[in-house]
Amino acid sequence: MVVLGFGLRAAFYHGGYGHPDETITVEVVRHMRQSGDLDTNWAKAPTLGTDLRYDQYNFSSHLYATYWFYRFVKLVPGTLGWRSEDEGFWVYRFFSVLLATLVVGQAMRLAERNGGRTAALGAGLLTAGAVQLVQDAHYSRPEAFVTALTMALVAIGWPREKLSLPAVAGAALTVGLLVACKVSMALLAWLPLVPVFAAWRGLSGRVRGWALVIVPVGGLVGFAAGAPGAVANPAAFVNGIEFLMNQYAGLHPPHSHLNGGRVADMVGAYYVATLGWPLLACGAVGVGVLAGRRRWAELALVLGPVVLFAGYFATRTVFFERNLSHVLPLFLVLAAVGAAATVEAIGRRVRAPGWARAVAASAVFAVCAAPGLRLTAPLLAEEFSGAGSDRHMAFEAALKQRYPGEEWKEVSLLNDGPLIELAARLQADRRPVLLRITDFNDEWNAYNLSLFAARFDAKLVADYPGNFSRVPGCTLHTYHSPHDWYYWVTGLR
Repeated sequence: MVVLGFGLRAAFYHGGYGHPDETITVEVVRHMRQSGDLDTNWAKAPTLGTDLRYDQYNFSSHLYATYWFYRFVKLVPGTLGWRSEDEGFWVYRFFSVLLATLVVGQAMRLAERNGGRTAALGAGLLTAGAVQLVQDAHYSRPEAFVTALTMALVAIGWPREKLSLPAVAGAALTVGLLVACKVSMALLAWLPLVPVFAAWRGLSGRVRGWALVIVPVGGLVGFAAGAPGAVANPAAFVNGIEFLMNQYAGLHPPHSHLNGGRVADMVGAYYVATLGWPLLACGAVGVGVLAGRRRWAELALVLGPVVLFAGYFATRTVFFERNLSHVLPLFLVLAAVGAAATVEAIGRRVRAPGWARAVAASAVFAVCAAPGLRLTAPLLAEEFSGAGSDRHMAFEAALKQRYPGEEWKEVSLLNDGPLIELAARLQADRRPVLLRITDFNDEWNAYNLSLFAARFDAKLVADYPGNFSRVPGCTLHTYHSPHDWYYWVTGLR
């Protein structure tokens, strides 16, 4: 399963697709390498775009990890050509590939602890094929880094027969590193205390005191290690936090509701589409299994982060699925435990032989993994490979040949500005326009498309639905494969 996970994550990572935030890693790490100044303040990266080049320390620990990974690669013989290509960009991306692959193994280990080897294999399949995790692995962004650290945090904090203070310290350090990357990771600050309170009754007063001191001190040390510049320049760190808070408190079309409402329904719709009801049901069963076994500490470690982050980001007005990437493998672990326990319980009831239970478990896991794999396949084969882009360009070229010499315009109707411009153009010049409207399966385009239909004489001449037409608005559309509508616009109504 780990090999499968690596294959899906490494496939086409060297492709020509892009992510608007990859420039952050490229430019900040470039500045660190060229100047010798290891301060991760974005404002110090001279070639970073002006929209991003201001005082902030977001992603700091990820930027350090990427920098040190590049330095490690320099020690590996035969990597000169690879690491020199595009100034190390492909090394940065491959770092995400490796971290995202590690997550598959981490999920299998956690599932084995909760539900045995069958659950481990199921968790491996579900995690390997999850489209959200495969997508994250293909960008030089912090999601794979944060996900691997979150899984490590849960594993380190797993209850033991005897409390390990070094493990508590390791968990606290991990929390600090996470917060140094994304301040929202402070929602995990309580996890190092789970093994402490699980063993509380059997601890001496001295050990209790040490544990309660280690957690905050370890967190501060981890944060200082991941963002030393933020410690020296707290105003810049706070500036970055304020920017993010404002971003997620306002509207961000197409990743917000038109009315500015909370995005809980968008979160739910996305996961129904990408995970499917069978997997979601198995996740609920997994929660019941751990609760029925009275494994409260383990349930807190696995379910607690899922509930906290899903609940918090559901109350925001902006939905980016990446904000939940790091807790998705934990839910997949619960789903694998639930599926394995269900098959085992039914197998015992009907006295099915071992081989029949194995076949049944394989079938259940295949059904649960199918929705994610059906999306992962075109994401890799079409979008990351570049084949989809080539096919799209050929489609448009053929369409333009049907209207030789006619004016061509491309818009996205995230507001009515393009409609106002189009109306002005048709009033000044009555010649028709061949218009492409890029739709992200969002409310903004849907509303303005209705205005377009009411205001203009237009005929739909072509439709290119993209590869993710059944998925509600998300970054699969905005970064890779939107729905394009093509209209022959002849005038105003």
